[in-house]
Amino acid sequence: MYAAVLHGPYDLRYEEVETPACPPRGILIKTIACGICGSDLRTYGGGSSKTIYPAISGHEIAGEVVESEYPAFPVGAKLSIAPVIPCGRCWYCTNGIQNQCDNMRMIGTAEGIAGGFAEYVAFSQDMLDTGCFTIIPDGVDPVDTVIAETASSVLNAQINTNIVMEDLVVVIGSGTIGCLHSEIAGIRGVKETIIVEMNPDKAQLARDRGFKNIYTMGSGDPELKKLVLEKTKGRGADTVISACPAGQAQADAINLTRKRGKVIFFGGIPPKGGVILDTNAIHYKEITIYGASAYSPEVNRRALNLVLSGQLDAKKYITHRYELKDLAKGFEDMGKGKMIKGVVVF
Repeated sequence: MYAAVLHGPYDLRYEEVETPACPPRGILIKTIACGICGSDLRTYGGGSSKTIYPAISGHEIAGEVVESEYPAFPVGAKLSIAPVIPCGRCWYCTNGIQNQCDNMRMIGTAEGIAGGFAEYVAFSQDMLDTGCFTIIPDGVDPVDTVIAETASSVLNAQINTNIVMEDLVVVIGSGTIGCLHSEIAGIRGVKETIIVEMNPDKAQLARDRGFKNIYTMGSGDPELKKLVLEKTKGRGADTVISACPAGQAQADAINLTRKRGKVIFFGGIPPKGGVILDTNAIHYKEITIYGASAYSPEVNRRALNLVLSGQLDAKKYITHRYELKDLAKGFEDMGKGKMIKGVVVF
């Protein structure tokens, strides 16, 4: 088979490799599509200390079963795959916090388990037993389901922070994550969501795809603070979500939040990208800071159902499609902010 194999930072090679065998009581899938994620871009650039070379990454996977020793997923079934595989045994798993599993395995993150930037991927029974694989119904384009993986992380963050109907939500960043936060908050019925994006081309791309309330300005722009205060009668935003890999955006989020408001730090920042947070503001305004990472299999199913039901229009997000041999071009376009979501389609 052919795969995009990462041999080192920025050393991505489209090459022929051995097709994996179907594991005992497992399955072999032929990849239909695999989304390109910001974490894939960081791994491509050498940003992950956990990378094991050579690696086949790609974790937003949809595929068709071509060999099966697992009755629940027969040959011909099309699957949406949640790559976050909890152990089910540790303290976090047994207490319903599977996204913080002590023994988490990740498909396609270049940490030892091959992912979807390859023509075929094999999965063992212990992975299949976790509830992380869902059959895609007939009549649904499997390519659309790749957006469910990122949507799962977003939905998990909003459930954990209890974003509610009365909230004014400010989202910093108009990439895939920022747009998903805005749309899922809308599905949850919040009063209003605004997206802030300092890159005018990215902001316009999001507008062109039908996303609303996008303001082209930096998160620290005084005009943004003025706008938020006007919309809230001087209080500040109920929830601010930093949905971009910038320490300054995290610091600015605190400045935009009302007393007893909430801030979500969604996504990591580079090791040298941190800034000093105004801990006095956090203290005196009683602001709650939330981290957000991954999701449980149950939340993944809920996010996937948003796509399957049409409540979440995946086609709005998928702005670029690539052949596997052109994956490096996909990373280049993502790095330049040219896309909302890029997908390798086989």
